[in-house]
Parts: sequence; C-alpha cells; structure tokens
Amino acid sequence: RRDYFSELDLEQKRQRQKHSKTDDNKQSSPTPDIPPQDIFRDGSKYSSWDENGFPMKDANGKELSKAATKKLKKIYDAHCKRHDKWKEQKKNNDDDSKSTNGD
Repeated sequence: RRDYFSELDLEQKRQRQKHSKTDDNKQSSPTPDIPPQDIFRDGSKYSSWDENGFPMKDANGKELSKAATKKLKKIYDAHCKRHDKWKEQKKNNDDDSKSTNGD
C-alpha cells in the first residue's frame, strides 16, 4: 500500500514538472515579429554574440556550455521558422490589401 501511494506522489510530481516546463516555454517564447538576430540581445544574460545574434558568452564573459548552446540553438532555429512564416503571412496580407485597394 505504501508503494502505491509513493508511486502516485511521484507521478503527480512528474506531471507538475512537465506542465511547469511547458508553461515556462510558452512564456519565454519571443513573438514572431522580432528578428532572429535580436531574440538573445539581452545584455543582462549575454555579453557576446556572433554575426547572427547568437550568444557566445554569458553576462560574466564565460563561454556558454555545450548544453546551453544546444538549448539556445533549438530556440533560435524554432524562432527562425516562426519568423519566416510570419514574414510570409505579412507579405501575403500586404499583397492582398494592395490588390483590393487597387480596384
């Protein structure tokens, strides 16, 4: 009986952690209208960036770890896709409004 309740507690903790991680990701996701080279331009978190705006060093000037770089790369790549999609939609909306106003 004890094992059953401890397993339930563990499962509940896992579910809470899972939900808190997804909530954190939703909150920290930049809006698609921000250019990819600007999403990490936060001087309080990073001190050095490459030519694409990707962070190279943390605020203390220390090189980012491999794990941190991998995580940021994943966020950066996803944002690039969202930004490109947003630009395409904006372009299509602008084209549509020009064609309706031109009549």
